[in-house]
Amino acid sequence: MPEEGAVMMDSEPGDCEPVQLQPFIHQVGGHTSMLRFNDDTLCKPLIEREQVFYQDIPHSLKEFTPQYRGVIEVQLHEDSEGYITLIGYPPESGKVALPRNASPASSESDTDTASPVLNTKHRHDRPGDPYSVRLLRSGSLEVSTQTEKVFHMNDPKSGKHDKTEGINPWGLKCHKRQLSKMRRVTQGAGSFTSKFILLENIAAQCDFPCILDLKMGTRQHGDDVPEAKKQSHIKKCEQSTSSALGVRICGMQVYQANTQKYICENKYFGRSLTVDGFKRALCQFLHNGHKLRRELVKEIVKRLQALYQSVSEQDTFRFYSSSLLIMYDGVVGNGNSATGSNRQSHSATEREIEHEDSDSNTSSVSEGDQPSNSHYLHHGLISNVDVKMIDFAHSTHSGFQGDKAIHKGPDKGYLLGLENLIKMFNEIHERPLHV
Repeated sequence: MPEEGAVMMDSEPGDCEPVQLQPFIHQVGGHTSMLRFNDDTLCKPLIEREQVFYQDIPHSLKEFTPQYRGVIEVQLHEDSEGYITLIGYPPESGKVALPRNASPASSESDTDTASPVLNTKHRHDRPGDPYSVRLLRSGSLEVSTQTEKVFHMNDPKSGKHDKTEGINPWGLKCHKRQLSKMRRVTQGAGSFTSKFILLENIAAQCDFPCILDLKMGTRQHGDDVPEAKKQSHIKKCEQSTSSALGVRICGMQVYQANTQKYICENKYFGRSLTVDGFKRALCQFLHNGHKLRRELVKEIVKRLQALYQSVSEQDTFRFYSSSLLIMYDGVVGNGNSATGSNRQSHSATEREIEHEDSDSNTSSVSEGDQPSNSHYLHHGLISNVDVKMIDFAHSTHSGFQGDKAIHKGPDKGYLLGLENLIKMFNEIHERPLHV
């Protein structure tokens, strides 16, 4: 059933026009490309387990997950000049749930009535944001999404520094990988259609979304994965903060008010962090280039506490390999005026983070403590703060999809991650920082 505020659109032929899909420019983690259906809705390749989980998610967890909005069929089209377009077609049977007043990304001004895939290099994500993909003679894909948004990322794995305009570097990598995979299948079959699920775009509420993508739990592998993959996941957990904290960073972008650019980190950065490094990264996530935005912490903690309570009530549920997004708007609140040099602001950031690290108490919260009792619980909303669970391809519970393994009680590994997040964010708020 659709959520309140959504509209069910009949998807009989002719009832809903084809939509050109765009890369989601704020994708900070994951393996497959997230695509933009419209301002309020994203789509990703359909995995049956994840689709079923979204359709049957417990009521108490729905406020912590993106709204599920149905399924579309996606085709890749390539013209004689090498320009590539992804077109979403609502399936002929079934329905698509969209929020009220939502409209497809394409419009009459950029859609040829004779064919939905003509003039693809001139299509627009939105006014002023030209987007195109072209296959070069070298065989590589050239993706152009030109906006005023600039992203900077240091990749610990490659040792390179990436600067991209218009799209997060990790999202760009995922988008190129997804297009290459679809092209290979299309060339072999002549025509290829794949299904994608539609999900609420939770970043739509933010003008400059600052996003922290966290891999939750002390265990990442599903019950039915091959032994080699199981051992690989176990090793990654043991060699990262997943084992000690029940959480690790797998992507981050933070808007810097002083430079009007995003600072980005990827999963390799997250895997390299120690416990102390993880704490510093949380400070980095809250720093806008001028100051540490501790005024955001109360609402973040409030949301994490509520999620902790909901997850603790889910008997037999396991959220293996799922992620948690923490998000806020980088241009809302005080301290965003651009003053001082970029070098001075960066130096201040480092000093604040170092001070926080030296003063932090590293003792963990005991299992008996209830984080929901924190005195930081309040009823205000700041900077569109939100917390959402995503990526349920390996989640399970009793009776789900005929899974044989039955787990008892709530997901303690996930709860451990929430406990440590609540504790560390509280520490950031409690300890005065001196620059």
